[in-house]
Amino acid sequence: MAQDGTVRRRGQIAQFVREAGTARTEVLAERFQVSAMTIIRDLDALAADGLIERTRGGARLGSLRLRERNVSWRARQQVAQKHALARVAMTHLRSGMTIAIEDSTTTAAMIPHLAMLRPLTVITNFLPVILATADEPDIELVALGGQFDRNLRSFDGPAVIDQLAMLNADVVLMSSESVYNGYLLHPSADVARRKRAFLECGERRILLLDSTKFASRSSYRVGPIDDFDLVIVDGDVTDDQRSQLAQCDVAVEVAEVTAADIEQSGQIVVPEL
Repeated sequence: MAQDGTVRRRGQIAQFVREAGTARTEVLAERFQVSAMTIIRDLDALAADGLIERTRGGARLGSLRLRERNVSWRARQQVAQKHALARVAMTHLRSGMTIAIEDSTTTAAMIPHLAMLRPLTVITNFLPVILATADEPDIELVALGGQFDRNLRSFDGPAVIDQLAMLNADVVLMSSESVYNGYLLHPSADVARRKRAFLECGERRILLLDSTKFASRSSYRVGPIDDFDLVIVDGDVTDDQRSQLAQCDVAVEVAEVTAADIEQSGQIVVPEL
């Protein structure tokens, strides 16, 4: 029970720091009614997981690049919204298709649905999708091999980009770390380049975005939003975010979260290594 309390408190501390931007140790100790030494241990553990950055006397929100590399953390964010996005995306897919799925905890919400599309061909560099489809007799798996990134749970590098250049998918399912001023952005140049290769292998391109993706910026452009045929967003998008999308030449659908979406697992399942 004590362990459960520690996990719960650390999750609440991480949420507090994300919302406040910064927090001092003494403020956190008072808020959570524990000692300063307990807060220091909590902050050290959260920093080790990449959820925050330690500062002199406290902590601050981790950089987007740091958070992007923590798949386990991302798998616990906006879970109901990701399930809603996947459910709506399914209405645009059919049996017999070749579907390319890039490495994203948003697209990972598609995993429970893939068996319903059999027979199916799946192209992916994402280990969770590879593991979920490898033993399915009616799913042909094209697993993209390259340098394995344990943090991202995916294969990357020039080998993946070269393989994508030879492939053709009926549909590409993608997400993005951030969206700003009509462009998909990413904090890593290499990942942005690989996402672009995924985008170019698809005849139809579907982008899945929860509303938090509009709240940050990154340094590298993947491409303009209007490279996609369809953007699916969750029901929490603001009027301003809808206005941004309206300026792009792309169809938009809204995935409203249902009770069933909320009742699903506490996180998107990704393998621990």
